[in-house]
Amino acid sequence: MTNASSDTSASRDRTVEAANKQVVLSMWHEVLNGRDYAKAGQYIAQDYIQHSPSAGQGLAALIEFLKWELGEGPLEPGSYELTDFVHVMAEGDLVQLMFQRAIPNPKAPAETIKVWWYDTYRLRDGMIVEHWDSALE
Repeated sequence: MTNASSDTSASRDRTVEAANKQVVLSMWHEVLNGRDYAKAGQYIAQDYIQHSPSAGQGLAALIEFLKWELGEGPLEPGSYELTDFVHVMAEGDLVQLMFQRAIPNPKAPAETIKVWWYDTYRLRDGMIVEHWDSALE
């Protein structure tokens, strides 16, 4: 015998987790890949907390960092590659993205090596409110 209340709660949690994953993926593809910084406020809260050492706190500071890091935008839709995420996981209010990116090989600077990259976001009421990643300053 199953507990109907427990089943409903678990189903609701999975629905919220799926919606949170979609918010993070849409933000990444539109704002980061497409450099459409005007859309950032649709996904990211004004009081956004940033744990990456290179970027400041809040939405405005994030946009300035992205312009510096990625360049001006927006890019023409369909003219840019979307990040290929290997894993997209959600638990509660957290969403984690995992993907590989090429970096210069420290032992052979003319070559690149693939490393794993992790970004974790916390959402509240459908908005990204906090971010952690594996970036170094």
